[in-house]
Amino acid sequence: MLPDRIKPCVLIYIFPHSDGDKKIREVQAGMEEEGIPCSIMSSNESDEITLAYQAASASKLGVGIGIGSKNLCIHYAKLPAKQPLFALNAAGTPAQWRHFGYNAARLVKGIPFKNQPSEDVGSQIIDSKALYQIVYKIVHKVLLEGAEDHGEVKAWSKTR
Repeated sequence: MLPDRIKPCVLIYIFPHSDGDKKIREVQAGMEEEGIPCSIMSSNESDEITLAYQAASASKLGVGIGIGSKNLCIHYAKLPAKQPLFALNAAGTPAQWRHFGYNAARLVKGIPFKNQPSEDVGSQIIDSKALYQIVYKIVHKVLLEGAEDHGEVKAWSKTR
């Protein structure tokens, strides 16, 4: 139970484990960038959904984050206990952890959530491959034209 002197903030309940500090640092960074304060408490509970629901229920803002030994989730106090708002059912990356911080803060602020970073990275990879193919074709075409003409200026460009 939290004392009444704690200011309104998003509560983060964590089950201590080896990557816990890294996850907390990224989640806090995401929340700080959105301008929402948070407070961290350790727990013996290892299930991230239970941790998040307990945190959301204890938070004056009604939003909690649970960090279990492997997964993370965001819970809202008005949702059923076993239905978190967002769950990361994998180890995740620092960018994904930071997005959990963004989205927990955005839940408090009542503004649209950010997309997961994996979608952004995927589109960048596709764009990079497409860009590489375009550049490759242009360079290949210029080299072939240069080899055929031995560096001479083409006839159509002499008239202009």
